[in-house]
Amino acid sequence: MRRFVGIDVSKAELAIHVLPDDQAWTQPNTPQERVALAQRLAELDCERIVLEASGGYETAVLRVLRQAELPAVRMPAERPRALARAFGLHAKTDALDARLLAIAAQHIPATPTRLVPEHLQQLRELLDLRRTLVNQRDAHKRRLEHITSPQVQDHCREVIALLNQQIKTLEQQIQQREKACSPLPKVPGVGPITRATLAARLPELGAVPPRKLAALVGLAPFNHDSGAWQGQRRIKGGRDDVRRVLYMASWASIRAKSPLANTYARLRAAGKPAKVAIVACMHKLLRWLNAIARDRAAYAPPAIAAA
Repeated sequence: MRRFVGIDVSKAELAIHVLPDDQAWTQPNTPQERVALAQRLAELDCERIVLEASGGYETAVLRVLRQAELPAVRMPAERPRALARAFGLHAKTDALDARLLAIAAQHIPATPTRLVPEHLQQLRELLDLRRTLVNQRDAHKRRLEHITSPQVQDHCREVIALLNQQIKTLEQQIQQREKACSPLPKVPGVGPITRATLAARLPELGAVPPRKLAALVGLAPFNHDSGAWQGQRRIKGGRDDVRRVLYMASWASIRAKSPLANTYARLRAAGKPAKVAIVACMHKLLRWLNAIARDRAAYAPPAIAAA
């Protein structure tokens, strides 16, 4: 009998539900108990094991399950919640959430989550910390504009200077790690942070078709039609951190008068809104980078113009 498992993860405890048997239990979320859980689930002939993304607490459990070669999947929180609304389920407890995740394992197809290699995980953590510090610095800069007390202004400037120094140190560490992780050669307009983000957050670069890659990043427009009526297509979902650096890289390439600048100017001259034109340039840049990573090719501007 094929079984479907839902695991609700909290900092201290794991709630597990197995379908169709309706087995349910809780156990501590400790290293020893995670290994014991993997051994117990390995005996159940599991078709799919679903964990909800829960602020990172699920990562250690997922790693143990995948190391045991179990079909464990990390699922965005909104998907099981949408399933709960579809079933009319309104109550929420850890045990009920585990059962809901088991139902999601039954009804929502998903590919087992791949383990992130240690060197990429470290690069991700550096990038996450840099983004947090950049957000804090920018928040202090905005706050500084409205502060009237000279003493508080001085304190705020000191904090900004300290954050700038920490960000600079982090960027040096990121650049060192990026050189060992990135499959891309040197590309004008694609700086160390963009390259590091692509290496850490888009390891599929160069290994999947362009259409699938665009969907992963969230640059594939979705239809919004009904009958004879055709609505405006919009991009949605995907990996927003990758999309953010592609946005900045596209603008940098356009301002540097690269072939992307011609694409942007042509679309704007044709009456396309600025946001539509820049998304098209991001899509084009992604396709180009994918081809470079796939073929291990050197920088070749005419490839963009011909795309």
